[in-house]
Amino acid sequence: MGVRYMVLVPDPDQMIFDANTFINEAQVKWPGCHFYVEDPSKHISDAGVRVDPGEDPPFTIAHFPDRRMLSIDGNPFNSAKVAVWVRELYPDPDLVLWFIDDAFAAHVVLHPGITTDEIHAGWVDHREHDPYEEFPQYFGDW
Repeated sequence: MGVRYMVLVPDPDQMIFDANTFINEAQVKWPGCHFYVEDPSKHISDAGVRVDPGEDPPFTIAHFPDRRMLSIDGNPFNSAKVAVWVRELYPDPDLVLWFIDDAFAAHVVLHPGITTDEIHAGWVDHREHDPYEEFPQYFGDW
Protein backbone atom coordinates (compact mmCIF):
# COMPACT_ATOMS: atom_id res chain seq x y z
CA MET A 1 0.00 0.00 0.00
CA GLY A 2 2.71 2.70 0.52
CA VAL A 3 2.91 5.62 2.90
CA ARG A 4 -0.34 7.46 3.44
CA TYR A 5 0.22 9.29 6.73
CA MET A 6 3.08 10.25 9.02
CA VAL A 7 3.60 11.27 12.62
CA LEU A 8 6.26 13.96 12.46
CA VAL A 9 8.37 15.78 15.03
CA PRO A 10 8.83 19.06 13.13
CA ASP A 11 11.13 20.65 15.72
CA PRO A 12 14.69 19.62 14.76
CA ASP A 13 15.71 19.75 18.43
CA GLN A 14 13.15 17.15 19.56
CA MET A 15 12.83 13.37 19.13
CA ILE A 16 10.60 10.43 19.95
CA PHE A 17 11.49 6.83 20.77
CA ASP A 18 14.36 4.83 19.34
CA ALA A 19 13.71 1.69 17.26
CA ASN A 20 13.84 -0.73 20.20
CA THR A 21 11.41 1.30 22.31
CA PHE A 22 9.14 1.69 19.28
CA ILE A 23 9.00 -2.10 18.79
CA ASN A 24 8.47 -2.77 22.51
CA GLU A 25 5.67 -0.21 22.82
CA ALA A 26 4.02 -1.47 19.62
CA GLN A 27 4.01 -5.00 20.99
CA VAL A 28 2.22 -3.72 24.10
CA LYS A 29 -0.35 -1.79 22.03
CA TRP A 30 -0.87 -4.52 19.40
CA PRO A 31 -0.03 -7.91 20.93
CA GLY A 32 0.95 -10.36 18.22
CA CYS A 33 2.07 -7.70 15.76
CA HIS A 34 4.98 -8.70 13.58
CA PHE A 35 8.08 -6.56 13.76
CA TYR A 36 11.22 -6.20 11.70
CA VAL A 37 14.53 -4.44 12.11
CA GLU A 38 16.39 -2.97 9.14
CA ASP A 39 19.89 -1.71 8.57
CA PRO A 40 19.53 2.08 8.20
CA SER A 41 22.63 2.17 6.01
CA LYS A 42 20.69 0.08 3.46
CA HIS A 43 17.09 1.16 4.10
CA ILE A 44 15.35 4.45 4.80
CA SER A 45 13.74 3.05 7.96
CA ASP A 46 15.34 1.16 10.82
CA ALA A 47 12.34 -0.78 12.16
CA GLY A 48 8.71 -1.47 11.52
CA VAL A 49 5.68 -3.31 12.76
CA ARG A 50 2.91 -5.00 10.81
CA VAL A 51 -0.44 -4.80 12.60
CA ASP A 52 -3.47 -6.92 11.76
CA PRO A 53 -6.33 -5.45 13.79
CA GLY A 54 -8.73 -8.16 12.62
CA GLU A 55 -11.82 -6.10 11.88
CA ASP A 56 -9.87 -3.53 9.82
CA PRO A 57 -7.28 -3.94 7.06
CA PRO A 58 -3.71 -4.67 8.19
CA PHE A 59 -1.21 -1.82 8.16
CA THR A 60 2.49 -1.19 8.64
CA ILE A 61 4.18 1.47 10.75
CA ALA A 62 7.79 2.30 9.86
CA HIS A 63 10.21 3.99 12.29
CA PHE A 64 12.98 6.24 10.99
CA PRO A 65 16.48 6.41 12.47
CA ASP A 66 16.44 10.17 13.06
CA ARG A 67 13.73 9.49 15.68
CA ARG A 68 11.56 12.26 14.23
CA MET A 69 9.09 10.35 12.06
CA LEU A 70 6.85 7.32 11.72
CA SER A 71 5.11 6.46 8.46
CA ILE A 72 1.82 4.58 8.33
CA ASP A 73 0.28 2.86 5.33
CA GLY A 74 -3.11 2.37 6.98
CA ASN A 75 -6.50 3.82 6.28
CA PRO A 76 -7.41 7.19 7.83
CA PHE A 77 -8.98 5.60 10.91
CA ASN A 78 -6.15 3.21 11.78
CA SER A 79 -3.58 5.88 11.03
CA ALA A 80 -5.29 8.36 13.35
CA LYS A 81 -5.27 5.69 16.06
CA VAL A 82 -1.50 5.37 15.61
CA ALA A 83 -1.13 9.15 15.96
CA VAL A 84 -3.17 9.11 19.19
CA TRP A 85 -1.03 6.21 20.48
CA VAL A 86 2.21 8.15 19.88
CA ARG A 87 0.80 11.25 21.60
CA GLU A 88 -0.30 9.11 24.57
CA LEU A 89 3.26 7.79 24.90
CA TYR A 90 4.53 11.38 24.90
CA PRO A 91 2.09 13.49 26.97
CA ASP A 92 4.59 16.34 27.45
CA PRO A 93 2.90 19.38 25.83
CA ASP A 94 6.33 20.82 25.00
CA LEU A 95 6.95 18.00 22.52
CA VAL A 96 5.59 19.13 19.16
CA LEU A 97 3.94 16.31 17.19
CA TRP A 98 2.13 16.63 13.87
CA PHE A 99 0.05 14.15 11.91
CA ILE A 100 0.51 14.77 8.17
CA ASP A 101 -0.70 13.29 4.93
CA ASP A 102 1.67 11.75 2.40
CA ALA A 103 1.73 14.86 0.19
CA PHE A 104 2.29 17.27 3.10
CA ALA A 105 -0.86 19.04 1.93
CA ALA A 106 -2.25 19.27 5.47
CA HIS A 107 -1.43 18.60 9.10
CA VAL A 108 -3.00 18.21 12.52
CA VAL A 109 -1.17 19.31 15.65
CA LEU A 110 -1.30 16.37 18.07
CA HIS A 111 -1.95 17.98 21.43
CA PRO A 112 -1.96 15.85 24.59
CA GLY A 113 -5.30 14.09 24.98
CA ILE A 114 -6.26 14.40 21.31
CA THR A 115 -8.85 11.95 20.00
CA THR A 116 -9.28 10.35 16.60
CA ASP A 117 -12.42 12.46 16.07
CA GLU A 118 -10.40 15.63 16.72
CA ILE A 119 -7.78 14.46 14.24
CA HIS A 120 -10.35 13.87 11.51
CA ALA A 121 -11.92 17.30 12.15
CA GLY A 122 -8.69 19.23 12.68
CA TRP A 123 -6.80 19.17 9.39
CA VAL A 124 -5.01 22.45 8.55
CA ASP A 125 -4.89 22.89 4.76
CA HIS A 126 -1.43 23.98 3.60
CA ARG A 127 -2.91 25.86 0.63
CA GLU A 128 -4.44 28.21 3.19
CA HIS A 129 -1.73 28.04 5.87
CA ASP A 130 1.79 27.59 4.52
CA PRO A 131 3.76 25.75 7.23
CA TYR A 132 7.07 27.03 5.82
CA GLU A 133 5.92 30.60 6.43
CA GLU A 134 3.97 30.03 9.64
CA PHE A 135 6.55 27.77 11.30
CA PRO A 136 9.99 28.90 10.08
CA GLN A 137 11.53 27.57 13.30
CA TYR A 138 10.70 24.04 12.08
CA PHE A 139 11.27 24.33 8.35
CA GLY A 140 13.97 26.96 7.97
CA ASP A 141 16.56 24.42 6.83
CA TRP A 142 14.26 22.40 4.54
